[in-house]
Amino acid sequence: MTALANLTRSLSPSSIAPFINKLMENYKTRRPMYISVILFFGIYLIFNKITRVPARLRHIPQAKFFPYLKSIISFESYDETASKITLPASKKSKEGLYVVFDAYGWTVHVTRPEAAKKVLFKTDLFPKISTGDRRETLFGRFAMGPSLPFLNGPQWKAQRKVANPAFHRSMPINLFGELTQKLFNQYDKMLDKPIPFHELMIRWTLDAIGIAGFDFDFNAIDDPTSVWVVRYNTIMKAFSNPLFVVFPSLETRWISLFPKQKQAHVELTAFLNNIQEIIKKKRETLANEELSGATTKKQNDRDLLTLMLEASAEGNGTLTDEELQYNLCAFFTGGHDTTSNQLSFAAYNLAANPEIQEKAREEAIRLLGDEPKDIIPSADQLREMPYINMFIKENLRHNGTATMVFARKTEEDTDLEGVFIPKDTPVVVDLYEIHHNESIWTNPFKFDPERFVPGGEADQLAKMGSTWLPFGNGQRICIGMNFSLAEQRVFLPMLLRKYELSLPENSIHKDKVVMNGYGVVSPKDLQITLKRRY
Repeated sequence: MTALANLTRSLSPSSIAPFINKLMENYKTRRPMYISVILFFGIYLIFNKITRVPARLRHIPQAKFFPYLKSIISFESYDETASKITLPASKKSKEGLYVVFDAYGWTVHVTRPEAAKKVLFKTDLFPKISTGDRRETLFGRFAMGPSLPFLNGPQWKAQRKVANPAFHRSMPINLFGELTQKLFNQYDKMLDKPIPFHELMIRWTLDAIGIAGFDFDFNAIDDPTSVWVVRYNTIMKAFSNPLFVVFPSLETRWISLFPKQKQAHVELTAFLNNIQEIIKKKRETLANEELSGATTKKQNDRDLLTLMLEASAEGNGTLTDEELQYNLCAFFTGGHDTTSNQLSFAAYNLAANPEIQEKAREEAIRLLGDEPKDIIPSADQLREMPYINMFIKENLRHNGTATMVFARKTEEDTDLEGVFIPKDTPVVVDLYEIHHNESIWTNPFKFDPERFVPGGEADQLAKMGSTWLPFGNGQRICIGMNFSLAEQRVFLPMLLRKYELSLPENSIHKDKVVMNGYGVVSPKDLQITLKRRY
């Protein structure tokens, strides 16, 4: 070290100049070689960073990089990825933690309820991660702005204060029932062959969230080719591409290489412009109503946008048009995409388990009668369906649409169940892995609504921590949970009273449901055979 210091002190600008000049001459004559060397080392450094776990996280078991990457880019069904890669990685330690390189870089994943409870309840220690450059991705532009799912601290509390009254007042049960009757009309036109159940559920929930969310009728049930339905479906399909979910930079920096994704951005721009126009008109309508003293709808039937604007007028806070737009789009994710997937999984589980289907049907008939006509359940009746509610909970566990919660990031050095987690580490709670962990649930891959009988397995497991998490938990639990559950509680008994469900003989789902997607999953090309009961 001393010799090196002496050599450095002996150097002067005049002595270095010849060396610099010689280096520049070599660069001019050997430029291609220099560039190749720089590119090689650049690629090597990036490759090394991506494929090697950082030293600060090497004490945690790793989900192997290349098998995980292969699973993602080959669009493998998420349950296959879990069974082959993530669940085995989680079993390498009693704490159930593992690390993997995902959309947030090297991330700690949580698969045990004790650690999950700490992550979800200690929001000061585990705040939502910054969306960063994901704001320019398709999903980022759609929902990752200043909205409830992504804000922290005082900003989140201010928006929650406005949104809470809206969700408590909005429970459009009659709307859900009327849309279900409308959907049945479409079913009845297709009974000679298996119907595209998931496609129709997408249309049903799109109309539901459009009308209940901001009083806009997509008319998706009756006209699946309308410009707004096609536009919205294009956007949703592009969201579910796992390649862009795991590697957002492909979309933000290399979008020109992916023309379909680029076109989806064009469609999204038009969709967001429409939302802004709706917000503007809604403000004008409410202002006119205030002047005239007239209202057109009952409180329960007023859309969420109206109720949020009314909550602001009552002194609960104020949301800008931009904040309203992002929140409405976030509600779309919970009120449309996830609910349509969840109801499709429910139809699959009814068709695949005839004895469970019959038991649920008996309860629907006992509650609503067996008169040969459609009956819309009342708000009181929605609370009097113990077995159907058990079925819904098991469906959310066994085939939950969300496979993980939005990422958090450690605010300071901490530990999870005794495992050190450094500051600024992304942390994700794996919902699918918790719901299918053999060390938590008995025979977790079996569909069994009886788990949720009062005092049964689910109630006992709740003492361990967060074991049933389809909507998250803690302060940040999904604000649309009751809205989604109401949709399911209205639709399912009406469906069971009118139709018997079965899987077609050639169904790709004969052995188990085949999934699409990564963070949000859906059944792939789900066809269901329906037989009318009246």
